[in-house]
Amino acid sequence: MTATIQTTHGVSAEQWSSEVFGEYLGQTPFFNFMGDSSNHIIQVKEELTKAPGDSVTVQLRAKLSGAGVTGDTALKGNEEDLVFYDQKLTVDTLRHAVMLRGEMSEKRVAFDLRNQAREALVDWASDKLKSSIITALTDTSSGRVQARYLYGATDANWDATHSTALATVDSTNDKLTTAMISRAKRKALLDGSRKVRPFTYKNGNKLEELFVLFAHPYAVRDLLEDQAFKDVNVHIPTSFGESVLVHGQRYKGMWDGVMIFECDEMPIDSGAGAGSIDVAHNVLCGAQSVAIAWGKRTNYKEDVDDYGHENGFAIDEIRGVEKLVFNSMDHGVVHVFSAGEVD
Repeated sequence: MTATIQTTHGVSAEQWSSEVFGEYLGQTPFFNFMGDSSNHIIQVKEELTKAPGDSVTVQLRAKLSGAGVTGDTALKGNEEDLVFYDQKLTVDTLRHAVMLRGEMSEKRVAFDLRNQAREALVDWASDKLKSSIITALTDTSSGRVQARYLYGATDANWDATHSTALATVDSTNDKLTTAMISRAKRKALLDGSRKVRPFTYKNGNKLEELFVLFAHPYAVRDLLEDQAFKDVNVHIPTSFGESVLVHGQRYKGMWDGVMIFECDEMPIDSGAGAGSIDVAHNVLCGAQSVAIAWGKRTNYKEDVDDYGHENGFAIDEIRGVEKLVFNSMDHGVVHVFSAGEVD
């Protein structure tokens, strides 16, 4: 009996795996903020791709708080213990597949169904990772302290009960503004026992320290009406086509050291605000907001069944995504809730 390997068989699929991984990461709006350094907004951990295990631990060393000694005071007996916080990230398998049922399915169309299957799986994986990151960033069940939350324009709206605090956000005073962004940044830098570190961005030969605000389109709509934001980000461009009101890209501009990115997947709390208005959940992010642990990078596979009559295409990976919370406080996220009413 002679074995026949079709062009759709897995011999060529192995070459596609690395391309698929790169493609789907590149489609994720958070891709430019990922890296293995603790200075990235999304820290990537890949130890489990090279060693066995179903979890990896991320550690944070707390700053020394002691005053030290001066003069002839003995240092012996005045030492300080190092304090470490840690969080365990658990990974699990994630996979999906499509099936082309019968040669006639491929015969009836002029386009390449194999490429279509691959592209569909890449899109699915990209959406899945994006959803996982947003779910982690907007998790309010852990790390919840006043130093990491801003409900509307004033800190007075805070309440330990999330739903109670949401009910204070109104449609008049609590639209997203430059003042609210600056307040959220000050919370990141000044509030709580530990500040949110900005992430570092290389601009030529210089390293810039920045924060990023991922905001719902309704919140961005209101921000674009803020005259201060217009003065800095709309009127400065030298040509009409460069205006943030025209080009339509996700990056909307900068305010007070905070880059603003529109993200339509940010959640809306329907009817949760004052007078039952919708409230947009935006997040201001610094370094180590979220961690992604990969146990196995994305793998692309092809399968032939029924004597070559049916062709299957699959994608799988092992990963975990979590918001980083150390000592019961969000490490890199400030949650910013603003009015999010429908047009």
